[in-house]
Amino acid sequence: MKLFNNKYRYKQYINLNSVGTLNMKLKGIFSTLAACALLTASVAANATIITVDNTDAGFTSSGLNYSTYESGFIGSNYMADARNVSGDYAIWDPTSSTDWVAGIWKVEMIWTPGPTRASNAAVTVDSGSTTYNTTVNQLLNSNAWNDLGDYSFDLSGASITLDDSNSTSGQNIIADAVRFTLVTAADSISAPTDVPAPGTLLVLLAAAAGIFRLRRK
Repeated sequence: MKLFNNKYRYKQYINLNSVGTLNMKLKGIFSTLAACALLTASVAANATIITVDNTDAGFTSSGLNYSTYESGFIGSNYMADARNVSGDYAIWDPTSSTDWVAGIWKVEMIWTPGPTRASNAAVTVDSGSTTYNTTVNQLLNSNAWNDLGDYSFDLSGASITLDDSNSTSGQNIIADAVRFTLVTAADSISAPTDVPAPGTLLVLLAAAAGIFRLRRK
């Protein structure tokens, strides 16, 4: 009987020791996940953003006039072209900014509302080595940042051009501001592919916390 009790106590000791080890591991996992979540949030909050307005040095245009008729514009005004004259354009160049680096940037454009806006204004994204063509419907989503996509830009030669080549008679293009948000710098170290996304990190944190509480009961 004494031998049995000793064996039972030894098993209890092993089980308690295993639970203690598991708790220590869970604490380590929980701390690591929390650190990753904080780092991810910090990076997102400190993303490099460059906004080129129509009054900035990085902006050029032809055939467009200043206006403050409609509200919601960035800065002191916006620009609109003559509705029945072709060949008008606006160019936003972010490369003069000291924050500009080669890499992948998210591009967004904003415009003011109006019934005569171009429904298919032509947009050309010049990466410095490649051009991409798209259109925007300026009758919709005014006074909001409209996502044009993520593009890989070179250190020089990058620009966004808006023109009236697609616009029908009676429509005008609106040039206000373009926003560039850095997604990945070209010279940055690639992040490991197995790093969880922010939403996944929150789920893992909740799961780890739940397991830890159960083990303590």
